[in-house]
Amino acid sequence: MIRRRPTTTLILLIVLIGGALAVMVWGNYQYTRNNPGGEHFFVDWFSARSLFIDGVNPYSETAQNSMVSFARAAGVVLDPGARYGPPLYAAFFTLPFAVVRDFVWARAVWMVVSEGILIGLVLISLSMARWRVKPVLLGLLALFGVLWFHGLYPLVTGNVSILVSLLIAAIFLAIRSRQYEFAGVLLGMATIQPHAMLLFAFFVIVWSFRYRHAKLAGWFFATIILLSGTVALIRPQWIIDYLRVSIQPNPTNPTISVVLQSFLPAAGERLGFILSALTGLVLFIEWFISKKTDFDGFLWTGLLTLTLAPWIGLPTEPATFLVAFPAIILSFCLWNERWPRAGIVLSILASLLLLAGIWLIYLTKAGSPASANPGLFFAQPLLLAIMLYWVRWWAIRKPNVWFDQLSNH
Repeated sequence: MIRRRPTTTLILLIVLIGGALAVMVWGNYQYTRNNPGGEHFFVDWFSARSLFIDGVNPYSETAQNSMVSFARAAGVVLDPGARYGPPLYAAFFTLPFAVVRDFVWARAVWMVVSEGILIGLVLISLSMARWRVKPVLLGLLALFGVLWFHGLYPLVTGNVSILVSLLIAAIFLAIRSRQYEFAGVLLGMATIQPHAMLLFAFFVIVWSFRYRHAKLAGWFFATIILLSGTVALIRPQWIIDYLRVSIQPNPTNPTISVVLQSFLPAAGERLGFILSALTGLVLFIEWFISKKTDFDGFLWTGLLTLTLAPWIGLPTEPATFLVAFPAIILSFCLWNERWPRAGIVLSILASLLLLAGIWLIYLTKAGSPASANPGLFFAQPLLLAIMLYWVRWWAIRKPNVWFDQLSNH
């Protein structure tokens, strides 16, 4: 039997990890070189370079015109009305990639990081659900997490929602560990994409005050102030620029009323208002009337908030729906916990609907931005809402029912 010293094992591990990363970077570089795209990442990358390297205001019309010209030369097709819209401090998160002058290489490295984050999101989701799975099932779940539409589309377009999804998932773990200060910091960092987490942030702040965890809210606001103040050293009037851009309609981030009006011009606006009102009523009941003081109740309600957020009436886009991914893992876990045999069948059927079904909806308007496909605004929220309410009792109460015990034998 060969015994290796710890130092030798560590060196081998570093070499293997380094080699794997090199292969991934090179493979992604070949893909990005042969498949121009990454339009969402391009906007963030170019805007960060405009701010930190060229000293140009990324919210300005000058920066937008330069971005369109550069994209045309690079073969990147931008979404109609594409512009830099997030808070200016979001550029800090893109800065490590913005120093790379070659967009193809920058996008390749960003894709490698995003792929790692997607795998990390699966692992964190399993931890949130307290679900221990075998390596084969872990591999299948990881493959699903990368290949389903709301994972692969943000990956290919380079949307920052992948990073925001990881931050939000980590918030749940931090709250479960009672690390409320860390949860507040993570929630503040997640504001780099406000339309993906604004409703969830409101829920968490309300919950923190309601159950006397105000330090979470304090660290949330302190993080935003720190980030805002830091970027103000570079451009003091950035908040005015950001507010000016935010109030302008943007076709890449429509509201649910605008989506409904796209195929129901006469009744779309009223139906959107009704849907938003019903969504608000459901969330009000779950937030305030139905008391859930423990973490399991917070987890389920938080995931429902993330799932129904696209229908509340705020601007959104399908790429951000990835934030609700842990709801899938939680539902699979509880199905298999209650019904070891039938749960597998349910999980497979739900996976097919979420994987093949949503991709088919997207392919009906292939070549158009995802935000121009109305079906994408309803498919995932509806399916996940059904799944979450199916497992609601088990997720919150976790009863040990005699019928479940008999059915497992």
